[in-house]
Amino acid sequence: MALQDQFHYCNNTFSHYEAFGISNLNLQPYESNVNAKESMEELYHTLVLKVNSLNGGPEEKKLNSNLAAACYQLGRIYYDIGDDSTMAESMFIKAINTVKDHESEADNILSVINSLNMLAYVEEKNNEDHKKALKYLLEAETVYLKYNEMRSGPATIAPKLLPDYCPRRRMITSKNPLISARLFSLFYIIEVYRHLDLITNAIISTHQVLKLQLESGLFLQSPLDWALSSALISNSLVEQNAYQQARHHLAAASTFMEKIIPIKFTNLYNSEAYRHYTADISRCWARYGLRLLKKSKTRLLKHKSHRPFPTIFNNLFFNNFNMWNEERMTQYYVNNYEDALTLANSILVNLTTTKKYYTFERTSNYYTGLSMDTCTVYKLLTSFQDNPDKMGKLFKKGIVDLEIVANRLNEETCMNLCRGIWYELGTVYSDMMDITYERHVKNKLVFMDITIKKNNRYSSSAIRYYLKFVESFYVHSKLPELLSDQYVKPVLLAHLHMARCNNKKIVNQKNLKLEILFQCKQYYQTVVDYCQKDPRAETMMPVEISTCKEQLLSIPSRVDQLLKTKGPAKYYV
Repeated sequence: MALQDQFHYCNNTFSHYEAFGISNLNLQPYESNVNAKESMEELYHTLVLKVNSLNGGPEEKKLNSNLAAACYQLGRIYYDIGDDSTMAESMFIKAINTVKDHESEADNILSVINSLNMLAYVEEKNNEDHKKALKYLLEAETVYLKYNEMRSGPATIAPKLLPDYCPRRRMITSKNPLISARLFSLFYIIEVYRHLDLITNAIISTHQVLKLQLESGLFLQSPLDWALSSALISNSLVEQNAYQQARHHLAAASTFMEKIIPIKFTNLYNSEAYRHYTADISRCWARYGLRLLKKSKTRLLKHKSHRPFPTIFNNLFFNNFNMWNEERMTQYYVNNYEDALTLANSILVNLTTTKKYYTFERTSNYYTGLSMDTCTVYKLLTSFQDNPDKMGKLFKKGIVDLEIVANRLNEETCMNLCRGIWYELGTVYSDMMDITYERHVKNKLVFMDITIKKNNRYSSSAIRYYLKFVESFYVHSKLPELLSDQYVKPVLLAHLHMARCNNKKIVNQKNLKLEILFQCKQYYQTVVDYCQKDPRAETMMPVEISTCKEQLLSIPSRVDQLLKTKGPAKYYV
């Protein structure tokens, strides 16, 4: 795991759960008046008496529909004024039971789905009973699907069932109350699936919410939220290796922002919120590309194939939505440098777009994360490049912005961010050193003065950043007796890396090489000594600890051999 992931370098980065942020479990609006408690109670009792006086027939059926509507309205009043939540729940249940076996009929469906939504809301929000909430929501879905099959006409709204108690002017969801009720069912079920860790179900429900809003033109949140939610779901889809579906949702988000918002929602276009959401969507594109590039590297280096995405995602597309520029980024793994470069450039374009909004001055935290991602893009790109000189240039490009950020951050207030950057810079300079060193030592090439200087400069830079990272944990100028679990492995690895980088310095004086060996010994010894105090450390990195012990055993013989060497040497490696 990358160190920046361990340190959570950017508090504002998107997690895959944010794709389900489409649901904050906001309470669904309704048509009644909280001040009408007494009159609604009177109506309820009147309807109960009338229903009880009948023995079936069309009139009783109609009265039951009226009673179900009254039960829902009264339940909402009880819930909203907070007098008695138990009474509220009983009213919602009575609304459903009153029209049992007729739930999907036009006169009843709104009362039933809204009551089931409220019961689920109460169980999820108040009682945290996710399974019971899910039961109600799945029941609401069954009722809705059956209604669609029956095609029994437009759903009857409450003001028609209770004209004297629910005046039309109070209707909040007049545009399409049934679609509104259905959307709230889906909003709530996403939240429940998230808590039950049913990620596949949550992804599918999120797509259904997006699709239904797009087709109906009914956005219960801001239209900007639709676009961002469509982009965010891609984070979850790529984790399932569903790259085609992920890219489709990203393209839908960009099309909506660039084509739909300017025409249909002119008041939002170029607003502060619009610029904010545009930046976030660009970041989603970048994260999609990064995931694809990382997976491509794994396939390339390990000859490893990745699991296919679940076939249940096959139909997660927006039909009849004319999207443009979906090909801005590939949906396939890349296998060569040219294709990897094209993908990398697309990622960098989106990171640059995001940086224009999330400037360092606006939020140094978020900007640091973007700079880390930029560095990662170039590091991944080197895996597809065979030319050592070009690899080195890619590494250099990747750390330009990161070093600037490292110098601008306040270490006292942003220590965690600084640690992540220092370790990353140490790693990159170490990689650059390895390219120079291995190319000459393994190929037995003659070391030129310029090569030696470059190698040693990279080595010293790596050690400098690793040392800044390690010293940030010092207490009274030394490592504490015990480090927290989060930091043990990276701190000990930093010592191992410093020893390795030091050992690869190329010097032309014997005494300098001896000093290097003694310094390496101190680094290795620090790791071994720490493991003796904290046995947990060895279980975290058994191979690395074994390497340290082997190196400690070999150093005395290396020193003896160096001391026995007669005459000056051109250089010592």
